[in-house]
Amino acid sequence: MPEKLPKYKKQRREKRLLIIVISLLAVFFLAAMLRIGIGKAEWAGMTVSDLTSNLAIEFSIPPDEEGVVINWVEGQAFYSGVKSGDLLKKINNEKVRNVKEFLRIARYLDINDGILLDILREGSPVYVTLYNKLGLHEKIKQALNMDSYAVPAAGNNTAMTKVGFQIPFMKGILSAPNPLAGKLPTPKEQMASKKVLVEGHWLGMELIPLTPELAKEYSIPADTRGLLVDEISLESAESGILAGDMLLAVEGVSTPDIYAFTNATRLVKNRREAEMLVSRRGQLLKFKMSSELTLGFSQNESAQPILPGAISPHKNMGQPCTACHIIMNTGGQLAIDAGDILPNPPPIIKGAKAPHRNRGVCKSCHVILRR
Repeated sequence: MPEKLPKYKKQRREKRLLIIVISLLAVFFLAAMLRIGIGKAEWAGMTVSDLTSNLAIEFSIPPDEEGVVINWVEGQAFYSGVKSGDLLKKINNEKVRNVKEFLRIARYLDINDGILLDILREGSPVYVTLYNKLGLHEKIKQALNMDSYAVPAAGNNTAMTKVGFQIPFMKGILSAPNPLAGKLPTPKEQMASKKVLVEGHWLGMELIPLTPELAKEYSIPADTRGLLVDEISLESAESGILAGDMLLAVEGVSTPDIYAFTNATRLVKNRREAEMLVSRRGQLLKFKMSSELTLGFSQNESAQPILPGAISPHKNMGQPCTACHIIMNTGGQLAIDAGDILPNPPPIIKGAKAPHRNRGVCKSCHVILRR
């Protein structure tokens, strides 16, 4: 009997260890199935998290509000009109105070029936009906019978195939003239005026959102909330503002993004001058933007139209291409204009600084000369 006791204890320890391991695996599996993190969850294309003081400050949410913060939207939520930064307060008139309640309510709902979301957006109540809506990106793929993962036909590759990713493609579409003329939704049907803004223009000043890459390139603190001045001319050049400055406010109204910038310029559109607050290498400076006529308000751009099957020149942005672009066969952009690639690009010396924006591998257009 004494000889069997150590063996029995060893077997009990091994059994307990096995139970613990299985329990941990079950917990991890459940978390993976529900896609729940610490105070976070995903459902119907939206990622939500518990409301914290930091999130309240970031999204300008009053401190006495209750709900869950929507951090990211895609799929059904995106196409139903839900936006990042929204505070979700109720689902089908049931209060949602935290992620736990969010999951308890959401798990029994059928999105095909339509779900009413009570949302607080920028201080105002908004009501969104969430339903299983086929997005524009999917509609275009369906209308053209496109395969999102098809390999481009031979001869269609450009230097840009080495970066980015393939957007919806139909074999041979780039090589055939107007292969689908009349079949694509019109720009109006694609809601061209509602696309994500990527550039703002005002009195000769061009502004773009700050990205981590640009912040690193120009030594700008990554948490700076403003727009990067990409180019100046006309009145903006006379004001003293320089390319590389960060525009923080127009006449005391902050400009963290192009939408806020547009609203700020609308407030001063009938004036002849306005105060501009910029950050230059961390130093706050004020300038006067003035004009002989009224200042007017900013004119903006979204991303340029793209061909079906075009190769993306940038990384995956985490949302459908149609959030930023409209898709057109012809007429969306001149192949060559006065500020773009010349019909016969000149030879360049190896290592020369590009006089234009990044357009892929230099040797695709230029002959490269050695020094």
